Amino acid sequence: MSKTELEGINAKQQIVELIRQNFNHPSILFWGIQNEIQISGERPELRKLVNELNELTKKEDPTRLTTMANVMFVEDEDDYNYVTDTIGYNKYFGWYNGEAGDFAGWLDGFHKKNPTVKLAISEYGAEGILQYHSSEPKIKDYSEEYHALYHETVWKIFEKRPFLWATYAWNMFDFGANIRDEGGVQGRNNKGLITYDRKIKKDAFYLYKAHWSDEKFVHITGKRFVDRTDDTIDIKVYSNCNEVNLSVNGGETTTLTSEDKIFVFENISLKEGINEVKVFAKDGNISLQDVAMFNKVDNPNESYFTPEEEGGFVANWFDMPELGDVEMEELVITDDVYSTRCTVGELFKNEETKAIVTTYLGNVEEHPMFDMMQGFTIDAMSQIASDQFSEKMLYTLNKKLSQIKKSEQ
Repeated sequence: MSKTELEGINAKQQIVELIRQNFNHPSILFWGIQNEIQISGERPELRKLVNELNELTKKEDPTRLTTMANVMFVEDEDDYNYVTDTIGYNKYFGWYNGEAGDFAGWLDGFHKKNPTVKLAISEYGAEGILQYHSSEPKIKDYSEEYHALYHETVWKIFEKRPFLWATYAWNMFDFGANIRDEGGVQGRNNKGLITYDRKIKKDAFYLYKAHWSDEKFVHITGKRFVDRTDDTIDIKVYSNCNEVNLSVNGGETTTLTSEDKIFVFENISLKEGINEVKVFAKDGNISLQDVAMFNKVDNPNESYFTPEEEGGFVANWFDMPELGDVEMEELVITDDVYSTRCTVGELFKNEETKAIVTTYLGNVEEHPMFDMMQGFTIDAMSQIASDQFSEKMLYTLNKKLSQIKKSEQ
């Protein structure tokens, strides 16, 4: 569907051709109707088209299930969730908004409100860049350690909720994305479990291998985090063995067991200079081993830190001003005034509201994603870039926007 052709003629043609060309492939279980179509904003013609595509798909192939993936800010009770046989959500708690642990509350709440809806998480993930490391990983530090910790947290939440019909880590590989500029890396999305060139498996890859592969192995995480300033460190191992042994600098062996595939050897002392860490496990008569080298240093390795850019780590969103001391008061926003509930496109049609938006968000018309942004409400964008859209920023925007009536042109 384009801005002018509102019947979805091309989309309907494509779904028919897709089904007729691939109908006899036994590996196909679902036909996908849409992915994040709501990103263009609330459009009645889109809702109509999604329903028509589902009906057309069922007519072409009544034997298979239909599905679709909602963008993260679609409400739990939205009618979109009842169109297809199954539904997926592309959710990024712990990266674009909130914390990874927020998946638990959202999943339980959604399932309680929609007990008959067959729910999947069709995308989830966080960026992890091999160059960056931290002994105290946190959201948006782009470190390999946070990337791994994120997947540990989310995995534990998903495995306890059997009502999920599927979960899909986004992504297997880092991939090109020309408009992205994050973590000091341009033109690439770094959410992969494996690097862009398919050569290096990130630590998180081995968490999934521990759960999904029958091939026994042991893997020390943080091996690329070589230079360490701490006197003691925790050494984390992923393995699908029941028992793992650790030795440091040829010393005494420590043994751990684990039921969740994660083995954490705590408070391991490091001597000055190079330390050799070995882990061992047995699979019948086969011995398994992994080795890591850690260098105890006085000063941190600056190359491990993500370069902070002005306005935050994400350079491809907005250049927002410092607000200073803003005292927030209760605002009453009625339907006849502008607010952050309006789309960017709607706000840019009015010169006064356009001036307010550009004052706080910069010249977004030159942003490579501006066409897509026009369908977003400011509130929806704040969910994706929550680190930039603070409560003070949203309050300030609403205070100024709500002074302008929609009838005033």
